[in-house]
Amino acid sequence: MKSAASSSMHADPLTALQPIVRQSVNESVYQALRNKLMHGEYRAGQILGIQYLADALGTSTMPVREALRRLVAQQGLEPMRNGMTRVPLITRERLNDMRRSRVLVEGTVTEWASPRLDSATLDRLELLAGEITQARRTPEGVPASLEKNRIFHFTIYAAAESPVMMAMIESLWLQSGAYLRDKRELLHSAEQPPDLLHESTIAAIRRGDHARARQCIEQDVTWIFDRLD
Repeated sequence: MKSAASSSMHADPLTALQPIVRQSVNESVYQALRNKLMHGEYRAGQILGIQYLADALGTSTMPVREALRRLVAQQGLEPMRNGMTRVPLITRERLNDMRRSRVLVEGTVTEWASPRLDSATLDRLELLAGEITQARRTPEGVPASLEKNRIFHFTIYAAAESPVMMAMIESLWLQSGAYLRDKRELLHSAEQPPDLLHESTIAAIRRGDHARARQCIEQDVTWIFDRLD
């Protein structure tokens, strides 16, 4: 006769595995859609159909619905009366509000984070900065540069150890994606951000000039916003 402990040993792994699998799929779908929004792959006003997204991602509609719900809560998407979901429309007022909010929040978090970044992390960021600059020189490199740019910024922001501010930044990046979509061609044109701002950010942090690091990130954030029509 099997003991209760033995039965429990056989039952627990199965009950534990099921929610982990579901959570993993939900998170993967969310991350995929989140990154596409941040990179400006969806245009303002574009309707995102649940079945279309599920087919494209090779999954069922349930994780797609959950991901869309999360993105609506983060203001990256907005619900419509017919039950559909779309990328928010662009207005000049919203654009200006987005710009000033990102400057304030991301500049502040950079100044908080700068003293916490160790040499090994700064070495990785410096390498990443060079890769971003190189990738931006050709149209083919833009997709990779966008993801590396996100990693660069979020690595710095994470060092501030402020979950509240990180949630705000992620929401702002989600809302900004569609605004920046039309100017992605600037990332591989002759008109580049001045002073290699990513590299300048790391240099400022290394010498302990945290206020200058903040200024570099603020300039980096505003550069493309200021070129939107």
